[in-house]
Amino acid sequence: MQPAGMIFPIPRPRRAAVLDSGELELRTDLTYSSVFESRGRLASEARFDGEIARASAQLAYGVGGGAEITIEPSVIFASSGFLDHIVNDFHRFTGFAGGGRDRVENDQYEMQLARDGVIAWSLEEDQILLADLPVSWTQVIREEDQDGPTLSVRVTVELPTGDEDRGSGSGGLDVGAGVLLERSIGRWTFTGGLDGMQADQPKRFRDAGITVRSLLLASGGVEYRWSNKTSLLFQTVLQMPLTRDLPFEEINKEILDLGFGISRDLSRGTRLILSFHEDAVAASGPDASVYAGLVFSW
Repeated sequence: MQPAGMIFPIPRPRRAAVLDSGELELRTDLTYSSVFESRGRLASEARFDGEIARASAQLAYGVGGGAEITIEPSVIFASSGFLDHIVNDFHRFTGFAGGGRDRVENDQYEMQLARDGVIAWSLEEDQILLADLPVSWTQVIREEDQDGPTLSVRVTVELPTGDEDRGSGSGGLDVGAGVLLERSIGRWTFTGGLDGMQADQPKRFRDAGITVRSLLLASGGVEYRWSNKTSLLFQTVLQMPLTRDLPFEEINKEILDLGFGISRDLSRGTRLILSFHEDAVAASGPDASVYAGLVFSW
């Protein structure tokens, strides 16, 4: 949910196991983030101040042979929001860094990235915008057994269905690939992943002289099955910087997202997931995010 980074392929952390042949799963979800990362000087700036909602419908299908295909259409909506005072109180209570948001007026909006007076990216306010469309293929290489974990590989292609001029798309074809691991011990399941993405440099970024790096993400997760219907979840994602071409930590530092949540089976084939997320580095990522997902399986 790093505002300018949302236009590039950021594959979700996931299990290494895939759906069985013919199985279908629909995950509808909403992520809402409060962001304050703002810095600028000499006609260059990285200003991310506002709140962003991302709603998606991830559809996964087990094609057989240990493979799964996933598509995830989504929309984003940005506004000045209403959470600033709540997030400030949370940071004061927990001691997490707030990036200086407590020194500015609450509930303002500015989403823009520029270099030498040329705007590389900006996101329209109060508009529902279609985002780019990621399509992923996940293939199991080995199943979990006594000798080791499940191992899978994943390839992602992101189609340019978003709008580059309005800030919801990259304008090009982006690709990514990675490996996934999964191991269960009793009521515990441990997951991990490493993904690399190569972005097709957006025209506006090129015009501003900003190069997007080959993005790298590492993730790890733990699930504890509290009961037959309820699981406790912890997840961490480390994302390398989007670019080094601007001297601002608001865009050139890594993001370490920490997530804590719960999963609850509501009925056969229906599951609710809720989680809270915080960027432990407090440099480039959102200050706080909440996630709600509803999963249907057939």
